[in-house]
Amino acid sequence: MPSWVAVFIVVIAVAYSLGSLALQRKLANPKKMREIQARVKEHTKKLNEMVKSGAPKEEIMAKNKEVMPLVMESTKHQMKPMIVILPIFLLLYDVLLPYMATSMGFSKATIDFIFPNMNYQLFFFAVVFIVGMITTVFVMIYDKKKTKEEQALLAQSGSH
Repeated sequence: MPSWVAVFIVVIAVAYSLGSLALQRKLANPKKMREIQARVKEHTKKLNEMVKSGAPKEEIMAKNKEVMPLVMESTKHQMKPMIVILPIFLLLYDVLLPYMATSMGFSKATIDFIFPNMNYQLFFFAVVFIVGMITTVFVMIYDKKKTKEEQALLAQSGSH
């Protein structure tokens, strides 16, 4: 695979990865997700205390029913971006890249990256995967930091 093709595919893959990250952050509302997760964690903690203290099963089941809508809401917020992001990926992977490869003359080109003789679509997928993993780590670190900051602000406002 000519180096310009590899660079071209990397640019498309990185642009897709960053664009999908931005869409995910916009559509999923990270602040609301953190709030829901904090409430689920609080309910789960109370539920575990009830189980340890030997509370009646009816009370435990009632408390568990309070948690389930929160878990469902969290799942809904996490899946919403996939409705937009996945079709874009499939459009790039199955339509745009093959069209470009045919029109630019690199449809048979391969590259030795991770696996020998990798074609342009697998190379695109590998770059998206790697960039996605890296950005996920950074987003997790950022979200954890934001959660701690929000908890500190809540603690300060609660103590005044």
